[in-house]
Amino acid sequence: MNTATLALVGMLVLGTAAAQSPAALDAQFNDATKIFLRASTGEKGEVDPAIAAFAALVRAEPRNPAYAAYLGSALSLRARDAWMPWNKLKYAEQGLDEIDRALNSLKPEHDKQLLRGTPASLETRLVAARTFIKLPDGIFHRRAAGKKLIDALIKHPAFATSPAAFQSAVRLAADEAGQ
Repeated sequence: MNTATLALVGMLVLGTAAAQSPAALDAQFNDATKIFLRASTGEKGEVDPAIAAFAALVRAEPRNPAYAAYLGSALSLRARDAWMPWNKLKYAEQGLDEIDRALNSLKPEHDKQLLRGTPASLETRLVAARTFIKLPDGIFHRRAAGKKLIDALIKHPAFATSPAAFQSAVRLAADEAGQ
């Protein structure tokens, strides 16, 4: 294939990803979170599929901070499963960098953008908090930030009207953090 043909194929592929309907993205998100849940509960073979699923969502909707937070959390799961200490550090830092980008990209509009009935801003903060409290605090020093995010979630005006499953997940994270 010549360069012009490759460029055209690339534009068509990117255009298709960008043109996905909200319903298609919701279905993709639901599938990705199921994979992520399996990965986060110890199924090592699900880590790379979770990363791939959220990387695809980030490419399709780069302005959704929750997708980026999940991607960062999935990347940090590689640290859990790595053998060599330097790889553990590298993978955890890659995940934390992605989560930091997600948190830094939060805007008031993300309080209105819903994922499974929960504002994307709240989902982003919960994923970040749960990741922060699970990482070794002696190395990464993120536990206090995780606790602060959980506290902010509970105090957020939208928390009381968020779905019961989300509220339960926040309370579970609070228990895990010792709050």
